[in-house]
Amino acid sequence: MRSSGSMLMTCLAVLILGPALALANGFYTPTVGPRAGAMGGAFIGLADDYSAVYWNPAGITQIKGMEVTATGHDVVSLASRDGYVRYDGYGDAADRFAMADIGATNQVANHIAPGVFFFLDAGPLRSVFDKVGVAAYTLTEYGTTWSGDDVLSNRDFIRHEHDFDYKSLIGEAQDYESRMKAYVISPVFATEVVPGLSVGVTANFTYGHFKLSDVVMSTVTFTIDTPEPEDDYGLFITPVQVTDDVVGWGYGATVGVLYRASSQISAGLSFRTPTTMDYDGTLEVHFDFVDELAEIIGSDVTTLKYATDFKVKYPMWAGAGFAYRDFLFDGLTMTGDVQWTAWSSIDGIDRNVVWGSTWIPEDIQALVPLEKTDLESTKFNWEDTVQVAVGFDYRLGRSLALNMGYRSAPSPVADEYYDFVMPQTAKNVIGMGVTYRQDFWRASFALEYHAGDERRIVGTDDMNGKHIEDLLIPSLSFTYAF
Repeated sequence: MRSSGSMLMTCLAVLILGPALALANGFYTPTVGPRAGAMGGAFIGLADDYSAVYWNPAGITQIKGMEVTATGHDVVSLASRDGYVRYDGYGDAADRFAMADIGATNQVANHIAPGVFFFLDAGPLRSVFDKVGVAAYTLTEYGTTWSGDDVLSNRDFIRHEHDFDYKSLIGEAQDYESRMKAYVISPVFATEVVPGLSVGVTANFTYGHFKLSDVVMSTVTFTIDTPEPEDDYGLFITPVQVTDDVVGWGYGATVGVLYRASSQISAGLSFRTPTTMDYDGTLEVHFDFVDELAEIIGSDVTTLKYATDFKVKYPMWAGAGFAYRDFLFDGLTMTGDVQWTAWSSIDGIDRNVVWGSTWIPEDIQALVPLEKTDLESTKFNWEDTVQVAVGFDYRLGRSLALNMGYRSAPSPVADEYYDFVMPQTAKNVIGMGVTYRQDFWRASFALEYHAGDERRIVGTDDMNGKHIEDLLIPSLSFTYAF
C-alpha cells in the first residue's frame, strides 16, 4: 500500500488563540449588569450602578451608602453550519480528493455565570477616596458542543471517483467542543476630584479556564485495481481530535473618568490595560483509525498527552460615552457609546510543549503528518474593531423603569482563521429589560439577543459554506442598600 497524508490545520489557529477570546471585550462576553446589557452596553457615560466596576469605575461615586448586589446570567448559543469539506490525498493525479456535505447545528446548553458586588463609603480612606468596593464576577462563560456524527451526519460524499462505499473508510467521528470561562476579582476605588468630575480605578485579577476539542482530518492515499491506471487510488480518512485544556492567571487595571456637566448631561471615558495571562495545562491528541488501517499499523496508540504552557497578551480596550437625562421628555435617558479593541496588537502565540521522548510513533507519523511546529507557533492577521451602541432608560414613575438598546459588534477574524467550533461572526445585539425598585432594594431583569450575521466562506479546505450563530442571554440582579 502506498500512503501519504494531508492535515487540515486551520482549526489550530483558534485552538491556540482561543484563550485570548475569553477576556477581551467583544467575543461572547456577556454584558456585565442586566440594565447595562438591556441598554446595548452603552453605559460608559451613565455608569450609575454596580456594573460601573466593568464599564467605568468612576461611576461608583454615584452609589449612595453601602449596598450589595448578586447577579447571574445564562449564555445560550444557537449555531449552525451548512457547507462542505474537502479531504485531499497525494499522487500524480490532480483529482485525488473527496468532498462531503456538512450540515449541523450545535447542541444547546446553559452556561450559568454568577457575580457579587459590594460597595461602601471610604471611611478611614476618606481623605483619598469617596467610594470603595470589591467585585467578584464572571466575565465570560461561553461554549459550544457539536456532535461529530451530526457534523457529518450522512457522510454523504458529493465527489469521489469510485463506487465503493467511502463510509467504511472513515474513522469513528470525534466530537467538537469549546468552553471558555473567566472569573474576575476587582477591588475598586473612586473619588470626586472636583464637583461633577469623578475618577475611578480597579485592579483586575483574572482566572481563566479554556478547553477546546477540535477535529482535523488525516487522509491516506491507497491503491486499488481499476481499468484506468491513473484512477488506481482511494482515501482512508482518520479523524484526529486535538484538545487544549489550560488554566491561567493574569492581572490588569481599568481606569475611568466621569464628568457630570449638569443634572441632565454626563460623559465618560474608560480604558482597560492589556493583560498578560500565564496559561498551563495539557495538549491531547486522539486518533481514531479505520479498522483496516489499525491492522496495517499494528499499533494500539490512540491518545497522546503532553504538558504545555504559554502566555497570552490580551489587547487593550477603550471607550467613550455620554448620557442625556430627560431626553425629549421627563424620565427618558438616552446613552451612546463608542468602544475600541486593539485586536491587531495580537501577533501570535508561542507555546512550550513538553513532548517527552516520543512525539508520534514513526508508523503513525507516516499516516498522520502532524508536525510539532504546527502546534507550537501560530501567527495572525487580525484587525481592530469599533463597536457602536445606543441605549434608553425610561422611568415609569418612582418604582418601575424600562430599558432597551442596540450594539453593533463586528468580528476581527478573517475567513482563513475562522472555526465553526467557536463561531466568530459579527453580531447585532438587541437588549430589553425592566428594573423595579423600592426604598432599600431593587431588581433588574434583561434579555439580550445577539443576532449573528450570516458568514459565507469559500476557498478553504474545511470551513466552506454558510455559518450562523445567535446568542440568547437572560440575566438578572438583586441589590440591597443598607
